[in-house]
Amino acid sequence: MSVDVRTCNHADIETLRQSDISPRDLLHHEERWAWQLRKKAVYLLAWRGAKVVGRATLLLRSRYPEVRSVLPELAEINALEARPQGEGIGTALILAAEQEARHRSVPTAGLAVDVTNNRAQRLYERLGYAMWAHGLVIDRWMQRANDGKALGEQADECFYLTKQLT
Repeated sequence: MSVDVRTCNHADIETLRQSDISPRDLLHHEERWAWQLRKKAVYLLAWRGAKVVGRATLLLRSRYPEVRSVLPELAEINALEARPQGEGIGTALILAAEQEARHRSVPTAGLAVDVTNNRAQRLYERLGYAMWAHGLVIDRWMQRANDGKALGEQADECFYLTKQLT
């Protein structure tokens, strides 16, 4: 079955609010939707029929100061998730994010990948992303339980990869 990747809209958020997803996942969707409404991001959802099978956020500015200082005109793919993996959902999300960046005349896309996530790194490299020459970035994020309760901040060492879009 094919995957339909599209920008999240109000109807999608309402559908997610009425679904049986975990409070943690709903908080993620709500946060990213709010970023999109504030024009800080484009929130992409991958649908298979009536079910969300993936998501990615295209940040219109990098979340990492060290990246912004070197590449101020970069769109960053963040929080990419495909469920299940290995079926082309991640690839479809990345290609849609790149198209969104091109539509905004952004010359470069970037993304961070945990240094232990070899499978994702191979996917990004296969799609034309290359390691940048400025070292690791630290990805800081709030870990949450399934009920949405904050468990504490996490800090992961990540490789940073970029791709020229124009």
